[in-house]
Amino acid sequence: MFGYVRPQVPQLKVMEYEMYRAVYCGLCRAMGSVTGQVSRMTLSYDFTLLAMVRMILEEIPPEFVPFRCAAHPLKKRTFVRDNGALRYAAAMSAVLAHLKNRDDLCDEHGLKKVRAVLAELPLRQMRMRGGRLLPDDAADVLVSHMARLSELEKAGCPSADETAAVFGDVLAYVFALGLDGDAAETAAVIGRYTGRFVYICDAADDLAGDIRAGRYNPLAVGWGSLAVTEDGGMTDLVRGSLEVSLPLDLEALGHAADRLAPEHPLTPVVRNIVYLGMTASMRRVLYGKDDDDGGSAGRLE
Repeated sequence: MFGYVRPQVPQLKVMEYEMYRAVYCGLCRAMGSVTGQVSRMTLSYDFTLLAMVRMILEEIPPEFVPFRCAAHPLKKRTFVRDNGALRYAAAMSAVLAHLKNRDDLCDEHGLKKVRAVLAELPLRQMRMRGGRLLPDDAADVLVSHMARLSELEKAGCPSADETAAVFGDVLAYVFALGLDGDAAETAAVIGRYTGRFVYICDAADDLAGDIRAGRYNPLAVGWGSLAVTEDGGMTDLVRGSLEVSLPLDLEALGHAADRLAPEHPLTPVVRNIVYLGMTASMRRVLYGKDDDDGGSAGRLE
């Protein structure tokens, strides 16, 4: 979806990196099976995190299988064999991709509007296929949350915290749906603070571009003329406020990640994403650079 939820690859052990890539590939294959081959074009790091968290909380051990990928035919890869968590992440990916495209149909202009129009039919079909794996009311709940977010954005809400909280509610629901007890609580916290973090990072990343295009951005509305410098860069006032709020979200997210079962093989990978990878994304958004030790995942080769 957004690309801010990635591991810090240089800090992963070789086995941990291979496991992460195997989940990524497994999710890709699950999307092809659950929501159609076209849906694999919407594969994202964000839903890889969802799949891993669900596998940990549902106590699903990853089963690694070698295969040959059409995108990388020269050598064998490894993927995680299809399981309930991967299929759930694939279904939710399709539903949210279609809801996002519906917003683009209303809000975008020019080429982005054309892309949204062309994508609407295949995304709607993906959503219908994915919805078969979800509770009957899941799509309605998500539509309600996204409608609330759309209302705030169209009203020009000046509070990034308020709009980010609504998107946090969306991911809290997505991460926790179908779980019970402590597992549901942990999943909801991880989803909520991941959503808040992603929404604010996206607003900060797009700040100058949104102002130029006349698109809604909570930071632009809230800070007005103090949002960007004359050359279009983020002002120290905005950066200073985000230097306070984003680490608080990551701290809460870290506390939840610490509750994941330490014996599960994917837990160290999730902790890497939360403590290192998302911190690197924050640094890139705020300062235009990654950490000195090599940055985030980049593309999975």
